[in-house]
Amino acid sequence: MKSRLFIDTNGIFREYHEMEYITREDALYIAEERARLAGDKKLPLLVEFEALKGFSPLTRDMPLEKVLANISALAYYIDVNKESGKETRNQLNLFFSITPWPIPVEIFYSEEEAIEWLKEYVI
Repeated sequence: MKSRLFIDTNGIFREYHEMEYITREDALYIAEERARLAGDKKLPLLVEFEALKGFSPLTRDMPLEKVLANISALAYYIDVNKESGKETRNQLNLFFSITPWPIPVEIFYSEEEAIEWLKEYVI
């Protein structure tokens, strides 16, 4: 899997994914890594996809409680200046429209704005 996961100096989870499709196995691995890094804390999460084209059907059916167990808020940063950014935006808009979210979720086109918004959810 081509992903980087870490906690930045603001106390925000950061994930950068280079893969085009997120599988159920990918999602489970990412959730386990977040749990390992966070311990018993809930942290805000900033996600950036390089070229997301979709989520596997099994991934879309995963319980959000498992995927979001250590997350207090979720922001997606999309670089719409890249051709892949437009595809990613379309995929995320579709995903958000069919999934009820138990935490605050936003899409941002500025990384700085996403970070400022997420700082409100650092516990």
